[in-house]
Amino acid sequence: MLAVGCEGVNSEVERPLYPTDGAINARYTIGDNVTVVFAKGNLQYQASSHTWRFAGRQYDVIGYDNEQADTTYSGWIDLFGWGTSGANELMPYTVVDTSERYAFGMFDIVGSEYDWGRHNAISNGGNNVGAWRVMSYDEWAYLLKYRNRATMKKALATIENVGLNGTAMHGMLLLPDKWELPEGCSFQYGTKEGFETNVYSVEQWNKMEGAGAVFLPAAGERSGVAVSMVGDYGCYWTTTGYTLESAYELYFLSSGYHFYYTDRATGHSVRLVMER
Repeated sequence: MLAVGCEGVNSEVERPLYPTDGAINARYTIGDNVTVVFAKGNLQYQASSHTWRFAGRQYDVIGYDNEQADTTYSGWIDLFGWGTSGANELMPYTVVDTSERYAFGMFDIVGSEYDWGRHNAISNGGNNVGAWRVMSYDEWAYLLKYRNRATMKKALATIENVGLNGTAMHGMLLLPDKWELPEGCSFQYGTKEGFETNVYSVEQWNKMEGAGAVFLPAAGERSGVAVSMVGDYGCYWTTTGYTLESAYELYFLSSGYHFYYTDRATGHSVRLVMER
């Protein structure tokens, strides 16, 4: 496995974007002539105040407290059934066994009110309805497989001492289109060593993030009301349905990342983007 430094990836420094609350300051290509900026953290929701926000840091997860979600819960949740934006009373805390109820049989929620970012204002993301959105299966696939030097711009990683109860947080690491490795940091693309492929202290990660890197934490999943595999398994929704009861997800574990389809009722993470 090759170490990637300034010489290994296009080292042209990304120019500052137009200021955007809640955005990481780096562009990612997700299709022909389509670039986005990522939100600075996973999407979170508080039922008691009906407030949406981004996590304070990219590695922050709610974990097992998602099991307490209900209509009046004053804590935050970050694992959602597919399309539970609040449209048509399909609320973020919805837990029903009838999977076709999620987005009411739509095969794709792109651009629809069931897209969390299209339907809601994000309190620390500009607070404007419709500013953000979820990526489709094809857009995630383009980002991870087909953009320029895609293979060299993704890896598994660990950030030390930031997980639940001070443990390490595992996740998937993405590099922007234009990248310069910060001083004092290293990066190895791929998954050869699992989540130990890249290990960062908080100080090192802050430098990586400042250079535009995205970290998708392994926030686990929710089945019914039970949460499992926090820190070991990450699963992120796309806007693309597969059947009336299932939709496509990006998921990763220590063996690597994969695309598959899963029950729409399963609680997954959501990371929003904004076209730029």
